[in-house]
Amino acid sequence: MKAIGKFLKSKQIERRRDIDSESAFYVFKNIIRVKYGEMGVLNIKPSYYKDGTIFLKINNSNWANEIWLNKQMLIDEINKKIGENEVKEIKLQ
Repeated sequence: MKAIGKFLKSKQIERRRDIDSESAFYVFKNIIRVKYGEMGVLNIKPSYYKDGTIFLKINNSNWANEIWLNKQMLIDEINKKIGENEVKEIKLQ
C-alpha cells in the first residue's frame, strides 16, 4: 500500500477522501457549540450528510434564520477544520 501512495505522490495525483456523516456532524457540532453555545447545540441538529450537503433540523425560525444568514461562514469553517472542501452546502429542514 505504501508503494501505491508513494507512486501517486510522485505523479502528483491527489486521492479524493470522502468524509462520513459522523465526522461531518462532529465538526459541525463543535463549530455550533463555539459560535452559539449550548442553546445552539440544543436547537440545531444535523440529520444527515450526503454528497457534500449537511441537512439540518432546526427547532424554530429564529435559529433557521441565523443559520441561513451564516451558512457560507459555517461551510468555510467546516472545510477549514476538515482540511478539504468536502462540504458544499447546508440545507435546512
